[in-house]
Amino acid sequence: MLDLMLAAESPDKEDKKLSDGEIVANCTIFLLAGYETSATTLAVVCHYLATNTDVQKKLQEEIDSFWENENALPNYEYMRELPYLDMIICEALRLCPPG
Repeated sequence: MLDLMLAAESPDKEDKKLSDGEIVANCTIFLLAGYETSATTLAVVCHYLATNTDVQKKLQEEIDSFWENENALPNYEYMRELPYLDMIICEALRLCPPG
């Protein structure tokens, strides 16, 4: 999105492209909107895991079975291999949609 906005930047007002202020404003809105929805989703997931200890234990077992090297940091590909975590997040989004 940022590349598209920068490509639309023009110092000439007759071209009706985005000014620097408009680009900064749009980037700020994208950042704030993305932060709020992500933070709300994570908070709801943590709440449901804290109140459902059986689900929490099953998720911990799944993570322990996939994470063989304790010193390695998890990455995106690793997280995609956790189907139960995906189900928990989808269920939390179904019960409490951020929008």
